[in-house]
Amino acid sequence: MSTRSEEKIASILEQTTQRLCTFLRRASEILSRTTKLLEEEALQLAAIIRNAGGHAVPAHATLLALDSIGGLGTIIVIHHTDCGMSTMSEKEFRDTAKAKHPEFDLPAGEVYGAIENPEETVRADVGYLKSFESWGKADVTIAGFVLDTDSGVLRRVA
Repeated sequence: MSTRSEEKIASILEQTTQRLCTFLRRASEILSRTTKLLEEEALQLAAIIRNAGGHAVPAHATLLALDSIGGLGTIIVIHHTDCGMSTMSEKEFRDTAKAKHPEFDLPAGEVYGAIENPEETVRADVGYLKSFESWGKADVTIAGFVLDTDSGVLRRVA
């Protein structure tokens, strides 16, 4: 990617970030491991949790730990277009993992986090987090966004 393209993306993200940060108190963000476009300095957030696909389930223990030591005001889930987790189905991830690592016991029903539609997976992750009443009682806001990696636009979907 050219420097000019990088500067344009940075500018678009900064504008979006300024609007986004106006409603944030303290926030933690759950991101795909490969999303390098949004960094701590850009979003001015307390913590960024990265994992394959940016899913909430594997991040939940970390969120609980962060909330225990400092409290959370907002949890932001961000998935992005063109994610590596959109390259295979759940079955393909499982089959590949079994082939490469036969010594690991992969429990039936283990979910790897394949992403067919980032808007749907963000909504599912936000729904999962909101299913725990304690977040609401703790006055934690949970929001979900999709980052379009082609345009640099960060769009709220949940």
